[in-house]
Amino acid sequence: MNESLNNPLGMQAALLTALARLAETHQALPGAYITTSGITPGEAHVLLDSPSELEAWRQALHIDPADVLITERGDDTKLLFTAPLGRISLRVYTVFAPAAWVVSA
Repeated sequence: MNESLNNPLGMQAALLTALARLAETHQALPGAYITTSGITPGEAHVLLDSPSELEAWRQALHIDPADVLITERGDDTKLLFTAPLGRISLRVYTVFAPAAWVVSA
């Protein structure tokens, strides 16, 4: 096994603490699918179900609307922003079908 990729759980302590603090201070935020990795212990990926949920997180994290990236992925649209929480970085995103496609389906 490659030891350079095997970081102990303690390396993620700051990230887990930041996520717990966020949950405590913004209890009404929509729930999310959050992933972390020992390979990148200072970064979490936050997947949300809809653009409105992403907007709630954007506002809570004080991210400028101009910092939200919009990309097309096949038939889907992806919204993404990165938010710093001290030494921690959150990559917050949602993937959805555009309204015109949903209406015509």
